[in-house]
Amino acid sequence: MNLVVIDTSTRFAGVGVQNFEGKRTTRSWHSSQNHGRELMSAVVDSLGDLNLEAKDVTHVAAALGPGGFSAIRVGISAALGLAVSSQLPVLGVTTHDVELEKHADLLGKDHVVYTLLPAGRNEVSWTRHSKSDKVKFDVSSPEFLADRLEANAVICGEACDLMVGHVDSKVFRGSDAPTRDPNSLLDIATRKFAAGESTAYESLRPIYARPPSISKPKTPK
Repeated sequence: MNLVVIDTSTRFAGVGVQNFEGKRTTRSWHSSQNHGRELMSAVVDSLGDLNLEAKDVTHVAAALGPGGFSAIRVGISAALGLAVSSQLPVLGVTTHDVELEKHADLLGKDHVVYTLLPAGRNEVSWTRHSKSDKVKFDVSSPEFLADRLEANAVICGEACDLMVGHVDSKVFRGSDAPTRDPNSLLDIATRKFAAGESTAYESLRPIYARPPSISKPKTPK
């Protein structure tokens, strides 16, 4: 497959392309609320690295969030723009799953892994991943999360910096931001598409840590 993956969940954005031969190219960057202007040029340049054009794409995947209200929508809109006109299969992946991918092997070692993303207001969006238990998701203060961590828990993800001073340093996994590598989304998408999984176009919707704040229209005078 000629696969394009897009992640604009947060200020750290990324795209990746993989061709039929399995060759890959990726780009990651810090965006200051300019996802809309930066994304498609990154996609086009990445396709060009592998001598591909938009018409050559056969599969598309996008991170769904949680993340920034406008940021996530940019990535999903771009994914649908690439897929819908040619009726290509598309896949939506939660951003927490993208954060988990590099650390998923810890689940087989009896660890509980918490993936953390910024939720604004000095809070974290977290998902608890366990080999045996159902996935749990919530938004809370760093203090609340620190108090509930199990002895076998580790944490990873973009919002880990908010946990500094609240938990022991041995709990942290991963590196400094950007913590999400487009290769992780390429790996997930390749695996799921090969298994026959995809997402209906109408189900490719943003996931928000909390309902977006939308101002009510002013009453006419």
